[in-house]
Amino acid sequence: MNSPITQFCQSLTIPCGFTDAESEVYTNAAMTDILGMTVGSSQVLDVFHEHEEVMRDKKLPLSLLSTLPGGYKKPPQPLRFDFFPRFDEKNVYEGAYFYVQPLLFLSLLEYIEGESPYPVVLSQPNDMFTDREWDVLFLSLQRLSCKEIAKWLDIAVKTAEVHLSNIYSKADVHHANQLRLFCQEKVINRYLPPKFLPSGSHVISV
Repeated sequence: MNSPITQFCQSLTIPCGFTDAESEVYTNAAMTDILGMTVGSSQVLDVFHEHEEVMRDKKLPLSLLSTLPGGYKKPPQPLRFDFFPRFDEKNVYEGAYFYVQPLLFLSLLEYIEGESPYPVVLSQPNDMFTDREWDVLFLSLQRLSCKEIAKWLDIAVKTAEVHLSNIYSKADVHHANQLRLFCQEKVINRYLPPKFLPSGSHVISV
Protein backbone atom coordinates (compact mmCIF):
# COMPACT_ATOMS: atom_id res chain seq x y z
CA MET A 1 0.00 0.00 0.00
CA ASN A 2 1.51 3.31 -1.08
CA SER A 3 -1.32 5.80 -0.58
CA PRO A 4 -0.78 9.40 0.61
CA ILE A 5 -1.96 8.49 4.11
CA THR A 6 0.53 5.61 4.22
CA GLN A 7 3.35 7.94 3.27
CA PHE A 8 2.09 10.44 5.83
CA CYS A 9 2.18 7.84 8.63
CA GLN A 10 5.63 6.64 7.60
CA SER A 11 6.95 10.20 7.74
CA LEU A 12 5.88 10.70 11.35
CA THR A 13 7.95 9.78 14.38
CA ILE A 14 4.91 9.56 16.68
CA PRO A 15 3.17 6.15 16.88
CA CYS A 16 0.25 6.28 14.45
CA GLY A 17 -1.72 4.29 11.89
CA PHE A 18 -5.00 4.02 10.07
CA THR A 19 -7.72 1.57 9.16
CA ASP A 20 -9.64 1.29 5.90
CA ALA A 21 -13.37 0.75 5.35
CA GLU A 22 -12.83 -3.03 5.60
CA SER A 23 -11.11 -2.64 9.00
CA GLU A 24 -7.68 -3.55 7.66
CA VAL A 25 -5.02 -1.91 9.83
CA TYR A 26 -1.80 -0.18 8.81
CA THR A 27 0.67 1.14 11.43
CA ASN A 28 4.03 2.84 11.24
CA ALA A 29 7.05 1.29 12.95
CA ALA A 30 6.56 3.15 16.24
CA MET A 31 2.93 2.06 16.56
CA THR A 32 3.77 -1.50 15.52
CA ASP A 33 6.22 -1.70 18.43
CA ILE A 34 3.55 -0.58 20.91
CA LEU A 35 0.77 -2.83 19.66
CA GLY A 36 3.10 -5.80 19.39
CA MET A 37 4.29 -5.79 23.01
CA THR A 38 1.67 -8.15 24.42
CA VAL A 39 -1.74 -9.61 23.76
CA GLY A 40 -3.15 -6.85 25.97
CA SER A 41 -1.54 -4.24 23.74
CA SER A 42 -3.08 -5.65 20.57
CA GLN A 43 -6.52 -5.66 22.23
CA VAL A 44 -6.58 -1.86 21.89
CA LEU A 45 -7.73 -2.35 18.30
CA ASP A 46 -10.36 -4.86 19.41
CA VAL A 47 -11.89 -2.19 21.65
CA PHE A 48 -11.74 0.28 18.76
CA HIS A 49 -13.59 -2.12 16.43
CA GLU A 50 -16.27 -2.67 19.07
CA HIS A 51 -17.05 1.06 19.01
CA GLU A 52 -16.21 1.85 15.40
CA GLU A 53 -19.84 1.87 14.26
CA VAL A 54 -20.79 4.46 16.87
CA MET A 55 -17.78 6.61 15.96
CA ARG A 56 -18.65 6.37 12.26
CA ASP A 57 -22.33 7.19 12.74
CA LYS A 58 -21.71 10.08 15.12
CA LYS A 59 -18.71 11.28 13.08
CA LEU A 60 -16.86 11.90 16.33
CA PRO A 61 -13.38 10.92 17.52
CA LEU A 62 -12.98 7.93 19.80
CA SER A 63 -10.52 8.08 22.70
CA LEU A 64 -9.25 5.09 24.67
CA LEU A 65 -7.21 4.92 27.84
CA SER A 66 -4.98 1.85 27.94
CA THR A 67 -2.58 0.71 30.62
CA LEU A 68 0.13 -1.17 28.76
CA PRO A 69 3.23 -2.95 30.06
CA GLY A 70 6.40 -0.90 30.10
CA GLY A 71 8.81 -3.73 29.41
CA TYR A 72 11.25 -5.73 31.50
CA LYS A 73 11.37 -4.35 35.07
CA LYS A 74 9.58 -1.19 33.93
CA PRO A 75 6.26 0.04 35.36
CA PRO A 76 3.13 -0.07 33.19
CA GLN A 77 2.48 2.97 31.03
CA PRO A 78 -0.89 4.74 30.74
CA LEU A 79 -1.43 5.76 27.12
CA ARG A 80 -4.20 7.62 25.33
CA PHE A 81 -5.24 6.35 21.89
CA ASP A 82 -7.23 8.77 19.71
CA PHE A 83 -9.13 7.55 16.63
CA PHE A 84 -10.51 9.98 14.03
CA PRO A 85 -13.05 8.82 11.41
CA ARG A 86 -12.18 9.55 7.77
CA PHE A 87 -14.73 10.32 5.04
CA ASP A 88 -14.34 10.91 1.31
CA GLU A 89 -15.79 13.83 -0.68
CA LYS A 90 -19.11 11.98 -0.90
CA ASN A 91 -19.23 11.54 2.88
CA VAL A 92 -18.56 7.80 2.65
CA TYR A 93 -16.67 6.31 5.57
CA GLU A 94 -13.09 5.33 4.65
CA GLY A 95 -11.79 4.15 8.02
CA ALA A 96 -9.99 5.92 10.83
CA TYR A 97 -6.67 7.59 11.51
CA PHE A 98 -5.23 7.01 14.99
CA TYR A 99 -2.25 7.88 17.13
CA VAL A 100 -1.08 7.42 20.71
CA GLN A 101 0.49 9.66 23.31
CA PRO A 102 1.35 9.42 27.01
CA LEU A 103 -1.61 10.17 29.23
CA LEU A 104 -1.41 13.82 30.29
CA PHE A 105 -3.07 14.78 33.55
CA LEU A 106 -4.33 18.08 34.93
CA SER A 107 -6.90 18.44 37.69
CA LEU A 108 -9.37 21.31 37.65
CA LEU A 109 -7.68 22.88 40.67
CA GLU A 110 -4.27 22.65 38.99
CA TYR A 111 -5.72 24.32 35.90
CA ILE A 112 -7.12 27.14 38.04
CA GLU A 113 -3.73 27.48 39.70
CA GLY A 114 -2.08 27.90 36.27
CA GLU A 115 -0.43 24.48 35.96
CA SER A 116 0.19 22.79 32.60
CA PRO A 117 -0.79 19.19 31.75
CA TYR A 118 1.91 16.67 32.61
CA PRO A 119 2.50 12.94 32.08
CA VAL A 120 1.94 10.79 35.13
CA VAL A 121 4.83 8.79 36.59
CA LEU A 122 4.24 5.19 37.64
CA SER A 123 7.53 4.45 39.36
CA GLN A 124 8.23 5.83 42.83
CA PRO A 125 10.35 8.99 42.48
CA ASN A 126 12.57 8.06 45.43
CA ASP A 127 12.62 6.03 48.65
CA MET A 128 11.58 8.90 50.91
CA PHE A 129 8.30 7.20 51.79
CA THR A 130 7.16 3.62 52.25
CA ASP A 131 4.89 2.00 49.66
CA ARG A 132 1.82 2.63 51.82
CA GLU A 133 2.88 6.23 52.48
CA TRP A 134 3.16 6.83 48.73
CA ASP A 135 -0.41 5.56 48.39
CA VAL A 136 -1.61 7.87 51.14
CA LEU A 137 0.35 10.79 49.72
CA PHE A 138 -1.21 10.37 46.29
CA LEU A 139 -4.73 10.28 47.69
CA SER A 140 -4.00 13.23 49.97
CA LEU A 141 -2.83 15.26 46.98
CA GLN A 142 -6.23 14.58 45.40
CA ARG A 143 -7.73 16.45 48.40
CA LEU A 144 -9.19 13.31 50.01
CA SER A 145 -9.80 13.33 53.75
CA CYS A 146 -8.29 10.72 56.05
CA LYS A 147 -11.68 9.03 56.22
CA GLU A 148 -11.85 8.84 52.42
CA ILE A 149 -8.23 7.66 52.19
CA ALA A 150 -8.96 4.91 54.70
CA LYS A 151 -11.94 3.78 52.63
CA TRP A 152 -9.89 3.71 49.42
CA LEU A 153 -7.11 1.66 51.02
CA ASP A 154 -9.36 -0.47 53.21
CA ILE A 155 -7.54 0.53 56.38
CA ALA A 156 -8.60 2.11 59.66
CA VAL A 157 -8.97 5.89 59.75
CA LYS A 158 -6.45 6.00 62.60
CA THR A 159 -3.95 4.09 60.44
CA ALA A 160 -4.42 6.58 57.60
CA GLU A 161 -3.86 9.43 60.07
CA VAL A 162 -0.62 7.84 61.30
CA HIS A 163 0.66 7.41 57.73
CA LEU A 164 -0.19 11.03 56.91
CA SER A 165 1.51 12.23 60.10
CA ASN A 166 4.66 10.30 59.11
CA ILE A 167 4.55 11.90 55.66
CA TYR A 168 4.28 15.38 57.18
CA SER A 169 7.22 14.63 59.46
CA LYS A 170 9.44 13.33 56.65
CA ALA A 171 8.58 16.30 54.44
CA ASP A 172 8.98 18.70 57.38
CA VAL A 173 5.59 20.33 56.74
CA HIS A 174 2.63 21.05 58.97
CA HIS A 175 -0.47 21.26 56.78
CA ALA A 176 -1.87 20.17 53.40
CA ASN A 177 -0.93 23.33 51.47
CA GLN A 178 2.69 23.02 52.57
CA LEU A 179 2.67 19.36 51.56
CA ARG A 180 1.36 20.18 48.08
CA LEU A 181 4.03 22.87 47.62
CA PHE A 182 6.71 20.45 48.83
CA CYS A 183 5.60 17.81 46.32
CA GLN A 184 5.50 20.34 43.48
CA GLU A 185 8.99 21.60 44.29
CA LYS A 186 10.36 18.05 44.45
CA VAL A 187 8.33 17.09 41.33
CA ILE A 188 6.87 14.08 43.11
CA ASN A 189 3.25 15.18 42.74
CA ARG A 190 3.10 13.40 39.36
CA TYR A 191 3.45 9.92 40.81
CA LEU A 192 0.43 7.67 40.38
CA PRO A 193 0.62 4.30 42.17
CA PRO A 194 -0.02 1.69 39.46
CA LYS A 195 -2.52 -0.14 41.68
CA PHE A 196 -5.00 2.69 41.11
CA LEU A 197 -4.94 2.34 37.32
CA PRO A 198 -7.62 0.26 35.60
CA SER A 199 -6.27 -2.66 33.58
CA GLY A 200 -6.94 -3.08 29.89
CA SER A 201 -8.44 -0.50 27.52
CA HIS A 202 -11.36 1.76 28.33
CA VAL A 203 -13.38 4.23 26.26
CA ILE A 204 -13.10 7.74 27.68
CA SER A 205 -14.95 9.66 24.96
CA VAL A 206 -16.82 9.20 21.69
